[in-house]
Amino acid sequence: MPTSFQTDIAPMFAPFQANMMWRFNLADYETVKANAAMIYGRLTGTTGTTMPAPPMPPLDPSLIALFQQWMGEGCPP
Repeated sequence: MPTSFQTDIAPMFAPFQANMMWRFNLADYETVKANAAMIYGRLTGTTGTTMPAPPMPPLDPSLIALFQQWMGEGCPP
């Protein structure tokens, strides 16, 4: 089933939006699309910086996989 920013990705980040505004607007499609690789690196912890930042819990692996799928599908709106 195809993913979309509006129905899959934006709702995933909604609980963390207030805590992450310092870097970029996770509710904005163009911003998330432009920074998708960096966001994915932070979601997986491969960049050394995690997202969401402690004390927030990490995203469930199924949500990280959904974000990866979204990226693989070309980041549809």
